[in-house]
Amino acid sequence: MSAGTTMSRPDAWAERLAEQISSFDSAQRDAKAAAKAKAAVITAFGRALSGAPVTITKALLGASGVAMSGGASLVFGTERRTSAVDAALINAAAAVAGAEASRDAANSAWIVALFGLCEERGKTGQDLLDALISGAEAAHLLVPVLSKEGDQLRAALFGAVAAAARVLELSRPKIAAALLMARMANVDRPVAGPVGATSLMVGLSLRSGLLAALLAEALDEASCAEMIGSEGKAIPGLVSNDGAPGEAAFDLLAVQSSPGADLWEQFERQAGAALPRDYIAPLFERLETIDKVKDLTTVSRLLQARSSQAAPKKVVFAARGTHEPEETTWVP
Repeated sequence: MSAGTTMSRPDAWAERLAEQISSFDSAQRDAKAAAKAKAAVITAFGRALSGAPVTITKALLGASGVAMSGGASLVFGTERRTSAVDAALINAAAAVAGAEASRDAANSAWIVALFGLCEERGKTGQDLLDALISGAEAAHLLVPVLSKEGDQLRAALFGAVAAAARVLELSRPKIAAALLMARMANVDRPVAGPVGATSLMVGLSLRSGLLAALLAEALDEASCAEMIGSEGKAIPGLVSNDGAPGEAAFDLLAVQSSPGADLWEQFERQAGAALPRDYIAPLFERLETIDKVKDLTTVSRLLQARSSQAAPKKVVFAARGTHEPEETTWVP
């Protein structure tokens, strides 16, 4: 079934897209795809850490009702752990703020949004990579109907829903229901403007996409089928546009870099905005081998803010031949 066929009937687009999303086979992916995904993860994490001290990120942390509940998902560059949806909002906004006005800012935002869900559900690093590649593949199905610059965010939104569906192991009816709910939160205007406004718009959109997947998980399949039958006709479908750009324009795992740019140097510079220097290299190494990580909390511990690191403990030794103690700093 082609992507064009998927979108040919406005009242059935979600069901057909869900069918293709559920049919992705991770076993067919090669090492090149995994390496590309890892590079995208490193770039996304660096951008989010670079945006952690930005005004919009701090404002979101201080807003009443945002990230106030306890949870397993870390807000990058802080000690705060909250729900996956609130972490998605703040981390995605930070990634856009730290993207230095790159056109692919939404590409990094959806990656860090998904990380919180994987952490909350106890998934492995390989699970994260598989979900990201699935989401990127799903975004390619939308290429025939995406034409505007702002549709980069729409691709990220639906890619995030598809990736979350894999993490949550949703059935086809639930995936379709999640896509319909995400369609309600779709942002059609271009991702451009003041950093704070753009960051907030992207963060809210990806939070809504993640929430749509979680709501679909909570619904029974009969309720999902009822939603598909009623809302599928009420919500406008994705209309084909003959002027759509090539697939490369909406590759969610592609990131812009200047000629000769070094991934490590870029990450070190960006992560230094929020992390102690001693934690940057170990974090980079973990991200380079994310497919080997069995517990994502070992990664998020390295993502915590400077204030979260305990000061070295003072250990007191008795000097030989005296009763005067000597102090030294114990370095584990």
